[in-house]
Amino acid sequence: MFEKYYTPEQLAQLEDRRRQLGDDAIKAVENEWTELYAQVRAHREAGTDPADPDVPKLVTRSGELIRMFTGGDPGIEASLKRMYEQEAPARASRDFADPADIEYLERARASRS
Repeated sequence: MFEKYYTPEQLAQLEDRRRQLGDDAIKAVENEWTELYAQVRAHREAGTDPADPDVPKLVTRSGELIRMFTGGDPGIEASLKRMYEQEAPARASRDFADPADIEYLERARASRS
């Protein structure tokens, strides 16, 4: 699936990034994504307003995790965004998130503007 959205150069950058971070850091980030989406789901299911002060903190952290993955490269971020828009969210996130959680985070992100 990655080859469909990332250029060969971007894939090489992502592989370099993976090597730089190392397997332990990648596993820690994957665990953090799992926890972050569990918190998002808990807020969503409790009916917490996406503008509630606790929710934007999750938006901020998700952005930090994305930048950690992309290395802050705007092209890679655009490819990642396109993948999430065109694939099922569960597939794009490798089962870290369901569509309702992603939509809830997007509403929280929009409430910050």
